[in-house]
Amino acid sequence: MRLTHTADLWWKNAVVYCLDVETYKDGNGDGVGDFRGLTQQIDHLDRLGVTCIWLMPFFPTPGRDDGYDITDFYSVDPRLGTLGDFVEFMRTARDRGIRVIADLVVNHTSDEHPWFRESRSGRDSPKRDWYVWRDEPGPFDPKAIVFPDKEDSIWELDEGSGQYYLHSFYRFQPDLNVGNPEVRDEIARILGFWMELGLSGFRVDAVPFLIEGAGGDPHSFLADLRAFMNRRDGGAILLGEVNLPYPDLMAYFGDGNGNEVTMCFDFIGMQRLHLSMARGRPAALAEALRERPAPPKDCQWATFIRNHDELTLDKLTDAERQEVFDAFAPEKDMQVFGRGGTAAPATDARRRPAAARAGLQRAVLPARHAGALLR
Repeated sequence: MRLTHTADLWWKNAVVYCLDVETYKDGNGDGVGDFRGLTQQIDHLDRLGVTCIWLMPFFPTPGRDDGYDITDFYSVDPRLGTLGDFVEFMRTARDRGIRVIADLVVNHTSDEHPWFRESRSGRDSPKRDWYVWRDEPGPFDPKAIVFPDKEDSIWELDEGSGQYYLHSFYRFQPDLNVGNPEVRDEIARILGFWMELGLSGFRVDAVPFLIEGAGGDPHSFLADLRAFMNRRDGGAILLGEVNLPYPDLMAYFGDGNGNEVTMCFDFIGMQRLHLSMARGRPAALAEALRERPAPPKDCQWATFIRNHDELTLDKLTDAERQEVFDAFAPEKDMQVFGRGGTAAPATDARRRPAAARAGLQRAVLPARHAGALLR
């Protein structure tokens, strides 16, 4: 493909590096990473060949879920710097030809967010319908519980109002009601705000959960977000976290129209890659690549080894998953909910099967600093 055909489709061959500002580089000596420290490392990332930095949440937060419990979508956590520090970081990255995307975490907020505090203040609150409330909890479904070691339901009783609120993840992360037009408008304003400060797009957190409560045609919400974003900047992208089988996942590209998410993580390919490394043979990965559908025109698969989350292996069979556990996470404390592995298995590689030992360092990258190669 000629360079002139992809020059404005920068994500087609981007090398994306995911990092957590808090743990990356301390710029003022207080023991916490910050934007000033990160800015001084731009040349290092440039020398690594990084063309896009993906920032994990850097917003104000109580910090109960690694920053994914957000209390203000329009600011920077004071521990990490100021909006001025963020803008200086953006300017320096662009000066080196590096684009920046950030996590878009709008499935939920922190229960300390002013929106939720107002919502729970009473049933007649103007923001009551910004969240999902019921008089009775929904039917119990153990498969719906994402963190079975911490939660036993996705509904939590608010004693003040006597109703239950929905939380797809932790109970301190109430779900936003994205079926509410006011909430949708606010989400668009969040995108617009950060794009004005230079972001080239967003990694959309937990996309299936996000659109689940959109009502009507849930995919119209994604299409509306994409249209809004591309009116502001035609080169901006939505990178979707959609861990579904290929046939189900294609709908998130827009069912052939390419008008929803720009890129989707290839979770199937990633899991088959680890199976191939555990076996020391490429057949499982090659099979996944043959099965993988072609994305719509001007969309793309995000090929990655792993990222900041646990190494999910949920799309492998039980026997295949056990092969990967035996190779890279043989001890129970290296495994997560029986479906994945932690970010940091034991360092004693001598205990690994010989076929897997050579691929161990490539398979397991440091938590929160994992680079994802997008091709």
